Order: sequence, then structure tokens, then C-alpha cells
Amino acid sequence: MTVAPTPYLHRVCYSDTDAAGFVYHGRYLEIFERSRAEWLYQRELSPTKLINEFGILLPVRELKMNFYKPGRLDDLLYIDQVIEHRGRTQVAVKQTASRMIQDGDTDDLQMIASALLHIVCVDTKTLKPKAIPDWLFID
Repeated sequence: MTVAPTPYLHRVCYSDTDAAGFVYHGRYLEIFERSRAEWLYQRELSPTKLINEFGILLPVRELKMNFYKPGRLDDLLYIDQVIEHRGRTQVAVKQTASRMIQDGDTDDLQMIASALLHIVCVDTKTLKPKAIPDWLFID
């Protein structure tokens, strides 16, 4: 099941890069977080609405990241997210950051980083696991 039908776009700016001019590895977490927040906004939801109206939080419990190529200043990153597994109280989401490369007459996406995140749904008051609402994943 695809989480976001269209990728979230992020233009790399100076504050995203390290001394070598590459996207600093920790910035990918922030970019991926913005992508997940945008996914909520596209569904007329927000982290605040999930807390105040539905009593749930969606913290990251575990993550694994891979880096394939360096991202650079001015790259336009395409962030995709796909649900790899959905359980009763948690979901595994794979997020990828790719950039467009031109090869002759064709444009291809080149993956530069990916993350597999295990996100758990918890009650705001007890902080205990809570079933993920089905309506959260309806497109």
C-alpha cells in the first residue's frame, strides 16, 4: 500500500549541507519527518489534530538508514514513502530520497538515501500502544 501517491519535494539549501557540501546525514531525518507531516496535511490531519481530537501520538520507535550517493546543494529531492508492513499498533514505513538525473534524452531518479522507520501508535495520556485507526490509511 503506497502512503503518498505523489512525492514530497525538498530543495537542498545551505543549512542542509555539511562542510564537504553534501547533505548532512541527520538532515534526512528532518526531511523525512516533513514528508510524513505533509502526508497528514494532505488528509486534512496534523500532529496537533491527532493529539487533540483523537488522543494519539505516532512516535518513531526504531529506524535504519542507508546512504547510497551524496545529496548536494540545490538538488531537488523526491521523497517517497511506502508502507512495508502494518500491524495493529505499529507500521513500518520505507522512505526514500531520490534526485533527478539527466542521461541523454531521459530523466531518471537516482536514490541517494533511504530509511525504514517503525512507527508506533500510542495513547497521549498513558503512552501505551493503541490500535492504529483504519481511517488513517484510507486514500
